[in-house]
Amino acid sequence: MKIVGVCLWLVLSFACKKDDEVSDCLKLEGVWQCESWKEDGEEFFGETIFITSAELTFKKLDGDQGDYEWNISYLIGGTEMIIGAYVVNESCDEVTITPKAEAPATYGFKVTGDELTLTGTINAVKIELQFRKE
Repeated sequence: MKIVGVCLWLVLSFACKKDDEVSDCLKLEGVWQCESWKEDGEEFFGETIFITSAELTFKKLDGDQGDYEWNISYLIGGTEMIIGAYVVNESCDEVTITPKAEAPATYGFKVTGDELTLTGTINAVKIELQFRKE
């Protein structure tokens, strides 16, 4: 009888998912401050470089999609606000962002603690973006 009880306990403990686990899709939500913006391995982010600041906000997901806002400040040329929609894949490791009236771009993403990495190839340019959650 002890063996049956132990086996039942083991099955239940491995089969039950923890309620406090958050999917990577939900971890994407929030305000992210850019720390690095690389295109084909060249850094484009910093006080004296092309992009001086960037803030990416992923709004609340409704199923697998939501809205986003991306504010970018350039050393020369002022600021730009990009708004649109985003969709996450079923595996929660890719996000496709679609600016209003523009072509979509798909990035692989990884959230580790308060850090977000977006990687992708857009128009034959390899992009790697690093963010920290605000």
